[in-house]
Amino acid sequence: MDGYFDFNATTPMCAPAQEALLNALRTFANPSSHYRMAKASRALMANARAAVAALIGADREEIVFTSGGTEANNWALKGAIDALRAREPGGECHMIVSAIEHASVLEVAHYLQRYRNVALTVVAPDAEGLIRPQAVIDALRPDTRLVSVMLANNEIGAVQPIAAIAEALRGRGIHVHTDAVQAIGKRPVDAHALGVDSLSFAAHKFCGPKGVGGLYLRTGVELAPLLHGGGQERGLRGGTEALASIAAMGAAADHARSDLDAGIARMRALRETLRDGLRGKVANVVFNGPAADDARLPNTLSVTIPGVRAEALAAILDHSHDMQVSLGAACSNNKAAALSHVLRAIGLPEDRIRATLRLSLHADTDEAAIARLCEAIDKSVALLDSIANPIRKEAPHAA
Repeated sequence: MDGYFDFNATTPMCAPAQEALLNALRTFANPSSHYRMAKASRALMANARAAVAALIGADREEIVFTSGGTEANNWALKGAIDALRAREPGGECHMIVSAIEHASVLEVAHYLQRYRNVALTVVAPDAEGLIRPQAVIDALRPDTRLVSVMLANNEIGAVQPIAAIAEALRGRGIHVHTDAVQAIGKRPVDAHALGVDSLSFAAHKFCGPKGVGGLYLRTGVELAPLLHGGGQERGLRGGTEALASIAAMGAAADHARSDLDAGIARMRALRETLRDGLRGKVANVVFNGPAADDARLPNTLSVTIPGVRAEALAAILDHSHDMQVSLGAACSNNKAAALSHVLRAIGLPEDRIRATLRLSLHADTDEAAIARLCEAIDKSVALLDSIANPIRKEAPHAA
């Protein structure tokens, strides 16, 4: 993976997760069954729940497994509104989300507005991509019942002041949710210290398998189920559990926690090496996102190269140099002709948005690979410039 620079899109499964996955495949009994054969399956589930809880600063009883971050976000928002409506039939309901949320929050918010008669306010970030607590407070209404602000942005790496937002909203009868999918494994996450009511996570962002994740649900918080069925996950999430994937996620959580501080320091150093390399190679390069180091992910750079089409640059890097980078969120790449809503929200004009790449690193990224990436970007930018601005020589005059 020497040429892979898109770790915010997904990460490779670590060796402990792969081993746990293969071992769990041999344990086939349904965890919900009551005979002795299912005891091993239930043990795998319990161990994984404890490992994830330890990674995110929660109690094991507060962890509910899902199919990933998208389901967890859908459930947190829809479940909070449905629980409210059950308590207060016919009551007015208002929710607040930030303008830079992942699509699995923004699309759900608009769904609730359109089909569940929920009033919606979308709060804009500042120019660095930060949601200020005062901006959330200013958007409150007497009927505000739900606020969702992501912990770390997947495109520009902005880390939001979630603890301060949750503290400002405490005691107001508001469900506070944070999408922590992009933060876990890249910075310490403590759900209890953050003070949120629910928190979403996905295994494939911290070197676990795809298709599994979960929701932290603070003790005592009511959330209506999204998936109804056989009463699994203490009646909160129906459906037979994906035992092998859950076991692998638990192993990935243990692995991430065991080396978290060293991994963060390593990623931060690599990011600065990449930043310095690009500054030395590429004229007029601009970096988007927070200036303060504690307000950004240690592995993420949003890079604008004015005058260059990032889509063309990414294609050249992929096909000519075998290097993988992103234009933004991997999920948004599935949408035709979509410009980054995150870059729009921080005020970038369209020409700058089209000139922006996202580069994201892993603790195992190699310095030599970073040097090769900087060199490849330099050559690719020069190639694109030569195509856009060909040298026109005058034909010689006849004697």
